[in-house]
Amino acid sequence: MKILTFALAAMMAGNGIYMFLDPPGWYAAVPGVPDTGPLNLHFVRDIGIAYFTAGVGLAWSELGAGWRASALAAMFIGLHSLLHVGETIVGHHHDVILNELAAVHLPAALAIAISFLQRRAHPSQGERS
Repeated sequence: MKILTFALAAMMAGNGIYMFLDPPGWYAAVPGVPDTGPLNLHFVRDIGIAYFTAGVGLAWSELGAGWRASALAAMFIGLHSLLHVGETIVGHHHDVILNELAAVHLPAALAIAISFLQRRAHPSQGERS
């Protein structure tokens, strides 16, 4: 599970770094994103910071912080996924569903699973005595 957690952490943090350092490049590279409206550099960087933080939280969870760190990371990633589900239901993002399954929903499911598995393996990890 550590390899999966670190891989997902690297993907999330790497995406966040890309979003922060090159918003126009990221915006143009991700299918469906240009269809959401004009590029807003500040907004892309804001979300990039959230992705970077989620990635750090996932990595930190395996480096001793425990399941609570992965749960916080999973909260952002999971709620982001739910936002996309809601927008798909109301008619947005309909042409990039396969991309979203791989890039949005699968990482959310993995982050949530990682947090639950860490909690089961180490229920008291991260608790104060």
